[in-house]
Amino acid sequence: MTSLIKNQTLKSSVSGILVIFLFFLVQNSFASELYSDKDILDIKNEAFALYSTNNKKEALEVLNRIPQNRRDEDVFIVIGNIYDDLNQRGIAVENFNKAVNISKKPYKAYYNIGCILLKKKSYDLAEKNFKMSIKCNKEFSYAYYNLASCYIATQQYSKAKRQLIKALSLKADEKDFYINLAYCYKMLGDNKAAQKIVDSLNKVKS
Repeated sequence: MTSLIKNQTLKSSVSGILVIFLFFLVQNSFASELYSDKDILDIKNEAFALYSTNNKKEALEVLNRIPQNRRDEDVFIVIGNIYDDLNQRGIAVENFNKAVNISKKPYKAYYNIGCILLKKKSYDLAEKNFKMSIKCNKEFSYAYYNLASCYIATQQYSKAKRQLIKALSLKADEKDFYINLAYCYKMLGDNKAAQKIVDSLNKVKS
C-alpha cells in the first residue's frame, strides 16, 4: 500500500513537471511569434546601445526579451560578456558555447571563452580556445595577442614572440602588443631589441 502511494506521488510529480515544461514551451513559441524580425532588430539595437554605455544590467533585461530560438551569435556573445563582467563566468561560458553552436565561424565566442580561462589561469584550455579563434578568423589580432599571453604565463617566450609579431602585422597601432613583445625579447636575452621597442614607444609619447 505504501509503495502504491509513493508511485502515485511520483506520477503526480512527473505530470506536474511535464505541465510546467509544456507551459514554458508554448509560452516561448508564442513569444517567438509575437516579435517580427524588425522587433528583434530594434531590441538588439536598444540593448547594444545600453551595453556600449556600460548599462549592463539594463542591456541584459532588454536582451532577455528575445526568445531563445530567435537569439543570434551577437546576442549570445553580448549576454556572455555581461555575465562575465558580473563575475558569473559559468553562465557566460554557457552563452558563448551557444554562440559556437549556431555560428559558422565563431571566433569571438572562442576568444571570449579563452579570455575567461586565461583569467582562471587555465592556460592549456585557454590556448586551445585562442587557437580555435584563429582557425575561424586568421585576421583577428587579439587572438594572437592573448595566445601569446598564455605562452608568457608559461614562460614560453619564443612562442609568445612569434604570436606577438603576427598580431602586430595585423594591427600595428596597439601599444600593448609592443610592450609584451619587448618583454619577450628581454626574457630571451635580446636586450637590444627590447630597448629598441621601448625607445620607439617613448618617441610616440613625446
